[in-house]
Amino acid sequence: MANLNAPPADSTKMKGLLADQVTTDVGWYAPKPILHWPARQLLEQYSGIHPSEMVDELIKFRDRAWNTYPFPCVGLFDFIDLALSTRNRLYPRLLYRLQAGATLLDIGCCLGQDIRKLVFDGVPAENVAGAELRQGFIDLGYELFRDKKTLASKMYQANVLDDSSVGPWPQLEGTFDVVNFSMVLHVFPRDEQISMFERGVKVLKTEKLGTTILGTACGGDEPSVEMWYGTPVMIHNPETFQKLIEEVGEKTGTKWKVEVALDNYMSIWEPKFQWIGPTIRRLVWELTRVA
Repeated sequence: MANLNAPPADSTKMKGLLADQVTTDVGWYAPKPILHWPARQLLEQYSGIHPSEMVDELIKFRDRAWNTYPFPCVGLFDFIDLALSTRNRLYPRLLYRLQAGATLLDIGCCLGQDIRKLVFDGVPAENVAGAELRQGFIDLGYELFRDKKTLASKMYQANVLDDSSVGPWPQLEGTFDVVNFSMVLHVFPRDEQISMFERGVKVLKTEKLGTTILGTACGGDEPSVEMWYGTPVMIHNPETFQKLIEEVGEKTGTKWKVEVALDNYMSIWEPKFQWIGPTIRRLVWELTRVA
């Protein structure tokens, strides 16, 4: 399996995690975005960005986001891929549910792109919220989508691993029907992955069966531990992910129907992912509480 940090694994280049200390000569820093129709439609009809200005605008915002934290999803313009809506079987059901009054918290929401897509597709903005560690990403989202004064969705600056009573987590416990973790699982070691899911369970409505945890992550046919800027992180296949959720259930006193699979979204057949190696694929899941 490819080292997710390659090349190079020199932690001195990430000191402070600032872009001026990180080379852009890496596979996950694309020269320009590939814009598909859903993104073009959202930027034009929701944000009011003229088609002729989109590429330049996105490059500008990508470079500012890179200054905040040089994630691959930033360098590759994944913040405009609208990944939640690419899950074709799930997304129409999710839209129906949220339009009917269910609520969703997007944890690790980056610039809040999936939230804007849901709102654009007819979900009441009050029914969706985002939580993001880096306030800089939240602020850039308001600028990119030009909705600081109009978006009714709550956007919380929060660390998913923070167990203190300070911050938004205590007030959010037991309030949501759906939690989404988009491309965040694989940046944590396994013990912190369990903590992440425990947080997801806590913010769901406590006594309600059918609550849901959705998500995507880097995965592979074989599990492995990879180095991410000096941190050993766990990359799952469906079998090890199933075991992870069983452990989460034991710790939280809950039981889950687990639907998990690997798709080809991150395969080497996608040009922008050729740097990552031949064994990485996207892990997708839908967890439904059954007890």
